[in-house]
Amino acid sequence: MTETVEPIVSKTTTDDGGTVLRLEFQFAFPPTVLWKHLTDEGKLKYWFPCEMEFEPRKDEEILFRYADQKPLRGTVLEAERPSVLAYTWERDTLRWELTRTGDNGAQLVLLLTPGSPRHAATMAAGWHLTIAGLDDFLNKRNLGQNPALWDTYVERYRAQFD
Repeated sequence: MTETVEPIVSKTTTDDGGTVLRLEFQFAFPPTVLWKHLTDEGKLKYWFPCEMEFEPRKDEEILFRYADQKPLRGTVLEAERPSVLAYTWERDTLRWELTRTGDNGAQLVLLLTPGSPRHAATMAAGWHLTIAGLDDFLNKRNLGQNPALWDTYVERYRAQFD
């Protein structure tokens, strides 16, 4: 079994003053495998924070479903199998970039533009844990995340971003 993936996380500011989080992960699986886990509802349900209903095609609507809540909405902005998937999620924008690495693995980069930049540290912590869950799922490890890690990562990213 491999160790849980640790991301390289950074925060930048765009020319128009927007915040962009960049989370970079290395996986021992090729982009085609990761693409399936980003787009197949049957695979997303194991690691993504909610249920997603969508077709990975530009301009398609996305429904993000949480139990007992009205669905949140988004739109597919870009879908180039197996390298780029970008969409809105209410006020946030997520862009997933997959690049093959020399060891038949993949680099996954998530570029996250939060609708509310003041939540950058909590969003970075949440996506860190979420994508670590994807790595756990792919490597057939238990998906249970230690709740104490949430506070650790939030504090790490608050210190890093301030």
